Amino acid sequence: RAGRQETVRMRRAPMLAEAARAADEGRPSTAEFRVQWPDGSWHWLAARAALVHDDTGRALRRFGVNWDVTEARSAQRAREQGEAALRASEAKSRFLSRMSHELRTPLNAVLGFTRLLLDGGERIGADTRRRHLEQVEIAGQHLLTLIDDVLDLSSVEAGVRIAVQPAALAPLVEQTLPLVAVLAQRHDVRVSSGTLDYRVQADPLRLRQVLLNLLSNAVKYNRPGGQVRIDAQACGAQVVIAVSDTGRGMDPAELQQAFEPFNRLGRETEGIEGTGIGLSIVRSLVERMGGTLQASSSPGSGSRFELWLAAADAPEQVPCARPPAGAQARPWVPPEPVSRRLRRSRTGPPRLLYIEDNPVNVVLVQELAARRSGLDFASAPDGEAGLRQAMLAPPDLILLDMQLPDGDGHAVLRRLRAEPLTTSIPCIALSANALPEDIERALRAGFDDYWTKPLDFDRFDRLLDLLLNATPGV
Repeated sequence: RAGRQETVRMRRAPMLAEAARAADEGRPSTAEFRVQWPDGSWHWLAARAALVHDDTGRALRRFGVNWDVTEARSAQRAREQGEAALRASEAKSRFLSRMSHELRTPLNAVLGFTRLLLDGGERIGADTRRRHLEQVEIAGQHLLTLIDDVLDLSSVEAGVRIAVQPAALAPLVEQTLPLVAVLAQRHDVRVSSGTLDYRVQADPLRLRQVLLNLLSNAVKYNRPGGQVRIDAQACGAQVVIAVSDTGRGMDPAELQQAFEPFNRLGRETEGIEGTGIGLSIVRSLVERMGGTLQASSSPGSGSRFELWLAAADAPEQVPCARPPAGAQARPWVPPEPVSRRLRRSRTGPPRLLYIEDNPVNVVLVQELAARRSGLDFASAPDGEAGLRQAMLAPPDLILLDMQLPDGDGHAVLRRLRAEPLTTSIPCIALSANALPEDIERALRAGFDDYWTKPLDFDRFDRLLDLLLNATPGV
């Protein structure tokens, strides 16, 4: 009984405090509280009350009203739960879309070059065979790294064992710097360290993993001749470990997306190794060690990542501050099969244009096209270059990657359709994004077809047959 009375007292305390504040401020008091009906059901009541004063201003009594807001509270809770479920579903869809893209891109190289080797047989020279096998090995290594990173991320989110203990920072950094030395030399980046004479509460193995990831990113996304620095400082009862670089930096939108799994902000098109999972793992590990991760960046000025961890020793109390309704859908008619739209715009060999920034994918399609005599193949590494080529020498068919360094395939398609010279050229989207909504969106936007990677050789060969046999000048 005493425990129940204490619970009641604790529940009343906030309401009494609000009433006292309202009286001091000369305003009505408001509150919401839960009560149990005689039938045992629980209800939420809203209360609003005001003081009644006499002519001298002395408080005589409190006058107020209570009303049942249970249904409104339930509806609000249902809305919040629905919104949370929708956000979770959207996050899952984005994750699956990115993961599918990351897996399919190297698989396109593995299966594509393997098929070229099998189809070519003894006709393929030793040098060509070796180049194809090297591409298969590179893609396989990338897949292995991707799988390892996904497993690492899954283990962290599932609750990997963390053994937090006092750890000296300086030795951990000394063990980590040699691991990025070769990478720094290859990128012509200088790595240095400052004050590190602190002990923090952390798992030494996981903290070294975090530091290695942050230092590697700072090197990879830097500029030739750039610098990376790691140092630390005491901040109240915490130690702040900072990794800063002189790289390209990020704008606020990019910085917000940098921690999303598989989101590499378009850097994958520049040949920079990585899977886009590292920062997600870093943040999860830091939080599981009881710390926080903060980042600041600006385009052209580099980035700074800070780990805030509890100090193992009682540090001097140093004052510090942390860094700072859509339009109605139109009826959609699926596109006419691309085979019916193939027309030769001129006499001479048919021309195929492939707009793709990944050189491995370009080589693969080029090799396939080279097996057909009388086919003119051209490629462009980005949307602008592809548009220029299409205007100078209009092709009979365009294969268009959906993720380009200077925009997406939808933007390129809109510009192609806006120009009289290119408006009727069949365009096929070729992408590692394979979710049904990606495909439907592209077809609705006006693409003649949507092919997913790995490339279907038989399907491609059939299309080349149609292109080669199309009547010129029609």
